[in-house]
Amino acid sequence: MGNDADTNGSKTRRPAKGRFRNTTDRLRQGKDGHLSHRASLDWRLDQRLVCETENAPADIVSIDELVTAVKASRTGEAMLQDARRQALDIVYDTQSPASQYYYRGERHIITLNPYRPKGDLINLLARELRRASQQMAGALVNPMSFEPDEAILVNRAQMADALMVSIKVAWELKLADMPEAWDFLVGSPMADVSRMFEIKAQADFRTLNNGQAARAAYDKFFEDSRTKIHDKRIIHQMLLDEAGYMKAADKRARVSMELFKRLGEMPHGRNYLSMHAQHAPTDMCYATVEDRSNANFLWFIKFERSFQEKELQMMEESVKLSAEVVDFAGYADRSKRTRHSEQGH
Repeated sequence: MGNDADTNGSKTRRPAKGRFRNTTDRLRQGKDGHLSHRASLDWRLDQRLVCETENAPADIVSIDELVTAVKASRTGEAMLQDARRQALDIVYDTQSPASQYYYRGERHIITLNPYRPKGDLINLLARELRRASQQMAGALVNPMSFEPDEAILVNRAQMADALMVSIKVAWELKLADMPEAWDFLVGSPMADVSRMFEIKAQADFRTLNNGQAARAAYDKFFEDSRTKIHDKRIIHQMLLDEAGYMKAADKRARVSMELFKRLGEMPHGRNYLSMHAQHAPTDMCYATVEDRSNANFLWFIKFERSFQEKELQMMEESVKLSAEVVDFAGYADRSKRTRHSEQGH
């Protein structure tokens, strides 16, 4: 009875407490005797940091401190130098939820939310610097320039590339005894992507420059439902149709391998998207939309575009036929004259 039986007298198995204790101890102790990614977890538990910025602590990490940290990474330093050649502005913006990148008047502008933890800010800065690199390489194209399925692919690829480079920068900083950025990634929703990069890098240090670690992390990005939010945003842009996306008569551009070669260029090391892998980066397996809501909206967009094109085609054919009006009165007169002529003979 009691804990061993329910009201019907059937036995009730107690949960194995050993596994819970082991997991709890591991989280408390961490690798080095402490919870190294505690800052990342605390950030996600403390919603006031996001919703009540007026009451946020005044001790904000300076931009110079963030730049100095990123420069300690070989990859980060190269991206900073490239962006500064075309004028780079890094500013804090409390209205930005996390970070954003703009390219205006031949200037690279990066905005960061100052109330985020230092480790996260370093990751965000590295990510936006990568977007600047994409811009300079001609890879930061508007996904809306492509057909719906390929727009999904290009948008995902740009996001995956920026994340992967921020992970590489965080890893290089960890090797330089600056673990803040890496510790934050370990406790973030991108932990599995970071872990994949770490597995490859620890197994063979050469994978850092030959592209294998980068490609493994890039591919891992597509394996989880994290693409759902990115798909939702681009699909909503299609539905808003502010640029006449679904009404355009001309065919959209098609994705080429050349775009991905530009996207995969790295400051140091091999182009990780041009290397041989199980799937080419243009393979539509990278664009599979599994979320039902997004898939339904995407189907509607493709149907609407097809309907618009068919309707336009029918209108053009109708105009062409209307220009070839048959003169029935003249046809009747000619027929009558022909019959009289035949009767006269």
